[in-house]
Parts: sequence; C-alpha cells; structure tokens
Amino acid sequence: MKSNPHFYILQIFAFLGFIIYPQNGLAENKLGSLKLQFPTDIKVSLFAKNVSRARHMTFDDQGILFLSQAKEGKVVALPDKDKNGEADQIISILNDRDIPHGLAFAQLEDGYYLYIAEETQVVRLKRIQKPFTYEKPEIIVNGIPGGGHFTRTIKIKNNMLYLSVGSSCNVCIEKNKLRAAISRFNLNGSGGEIFAEGLRNSVGIEFSPYTGELWGVNNGRDRLGDDHPEEELNIIKQGKHYGWPYCYESRFFDKDFGKSFDCSKTEPPAYTFTAHMAPLGLAFYQKGSLPERYNHSVFIAFHGSWNRSVPAGYKVVRLQLDAKGNIISHEDFITGWLKKSGAPDGRPVDIEQSPEGDLYLSDDYLGAVYKISGN
Repeated sequence: MKSNPHFYILQIFAFLGFIIYPQNGLAENKLGSLKLQFPTDIKVSLFAKNVSRARHMTFDDQGILFLSQAKEGKVVALPDKDKNGEADQIISILNDRDIPHGLAFAQLEDGYYLYIAEETQVVRLKRIQKPFTYEKPEIIVNGIPGGGHFTRTIKIKNNMLYLSVGSSCNVCIEKNKLRAAISRFNLNGSGGEIFAEGLRNSVGIEFSPYTGELWGVNNGRDRLGDDHPEEELNIIKQGKHYGWPYCYESRFFDKDFGKSFDCSKTEPPAYTFTAHMAPLGLAFYQKGSLPERYNHSVFIAFHGSWNRSVPAGYKVVRLQLDAKGNIISHEDFITGWLKKSGAPDGRPVDIEQSPEGDLYLSDDYLGAVYKISGN
C-alpha cells in the first residue's frame, strides 16, 4: 500500500461547526479529543455536529446537504447559507420514521422529489416550496423484508431507482429474492426486477461517471478468521451473481455449504481490501476543490471492524484511477479514528462530493459530518 509522505495531525475542537441544537456533552468530549492524519495539501474541518447516528447523504438542486439519521428515525437538511464551511442549523425534514437510510433526489415532469429508503419500504416526498417544504411521504415500494442487515441504499440513474438490500444473516440461502441483491424500479415504484444478486451487504453503491456502470463495496461474511473473506469492490452488472453465500473473494467455495455450486460462473471482485473493514460509502471524484493530484479518484469510507483480533478500518481510502476510470492503486487518505488501544474514536460512513467540489464525510459514532477540501 502506498503511503502519503506528509500528514497534518488535526485537533478538532468542539466550537467548530456550531449548530443551533443543544450541546451533547458526550459528542463534545469525543470531538474535542479526535486527532486525524491526512495529507498536508488537504483540509478537514467539522461541518456539523449533534447529528446522532449520521449515515447517508446527498445534495439537492440548491447545493444543500441532506442527511439520514437512520437509528434516530430522522432525515435532516444542513444548510450553509453564509458558505463558511459550517452548517448554520439542523432542519428537520422527517421524524419518527422506520430506519431511513438511503437518500436520492429526482426532477420529474410534475415536480422535484426526495426519495428515502426505509427498512421495509421506499417513500418519496414532493417539494412544494423551496427550500424545505415537502408533502407527506408517498410509499412507492413496499414489502421489503426487514431484519438482519437493515439499512437500505438507493441511487437514481436514467429515471430508474436502484435499491440495495443486505442479507438477513451472516451466511445462509435467502428465501426472498430482494435479499443480498440490488433491484431496480421505475421512479413510481413499478416494474421491479432483480438487477444483480449474491451481494451480501452492498451499503455503498455509486455510478461511475466514466463508464456509467454501477460500482459497489460489499461487506463479506464473518467467522472465517481475521483475513477472510477480503472486503470487495464490485462492478455490478445486470444479471450477474457475485458469489454470496456460496463463494467469496475470487470464487473460493464456502465450505459451510455442503452443496454444489459453480463458483466459476460468479463475478470476481474488481478490487479487494483487508477483511472485516466494513466499507460503507464511496464517491467518484474526477476533479473539484482538492489539489489536482487527486483528480480521477474513488474515495471509500471504511466503518471499521468489530470481529477482528487486530482491528482494521476506521479510515478513508483513496483509489487512484486513470483517465478512463480504471483502478491503478490505493492508499490511505484519512486515518485517526482508531485509537492505539483498538477502541474507536469515530466511524466513517458515507462520503459525497458537493456541487462546489468539496467532499463531505459522515460519522455515525460521533454524530458528525466533516468537510474535506483543498488546503
């Protein structure tokens, strides 16, 4: 693995990213002690705090960041009206929902919509007045199985909604075809079909701006030791099977299943990483506010291991791409959320590029959003 030659060590103080919500003493204390390591030519600052269980993000057509707080049952907006790099306030969009997670916007003929993937359904809200007035949620996809891996991720491309649903178990043969798969729907929820299967838990999915193909990071099964199966980045193609639960890594048969399965017919990963690091979010970056040397990258947020004798993850990794979007190599980009004791000091979740070209990173352990820009 490559290493960056120069790093800043950042002390994030509690007064950064001031929010109008009441202070949270625990989060304040943790944010005050956090030290991150990253290259000297970028800057990391605290954009928002007191957003407990911060998960997935997206930007609307006004450049405003929307954030899901899945286990809090909330979706909020985080405007930065004065453009000082700190959210001005936390504006509630939805409350008391069933694990809202994936977020996406779409402009349709009859209006502008916010789509939200909850544990057992996908809803959409029509905006009736800028910036934050929306109608009540309309259910467009229901009957999504609950339990097990309970977060749902959505992306929209070419007027189609792509939905990622994780497995119900560590390793098993699923009865419901929506499980461990990515399905696809029309934007009104009709025409549902399975797009790709054998994906145990692809929380992070994103379309490549180079090829238009769907890329996704996948969390492998547990209880095969520290080093297997390696975490995967897949190029997800229609009609393909990516191995789980029968095969892992480059088509190794999972011996927990005493059944015949032709692993040679499954799609091997496009790239692999250390096992159990739990990749959750990824963002393509062609160019933006970062220095030019970061052009043509994919940034991946690793949530961190929970079942490894030596903890791993808790960081952001950069994949270097060529001008056609092919992977060249990878390197650590931001680290420091894992203490020497092995305890977490934060857990990265999702990473998104803003219309201005900065990167934003959520942290569900600290309830925070970071802004990453050029120094």
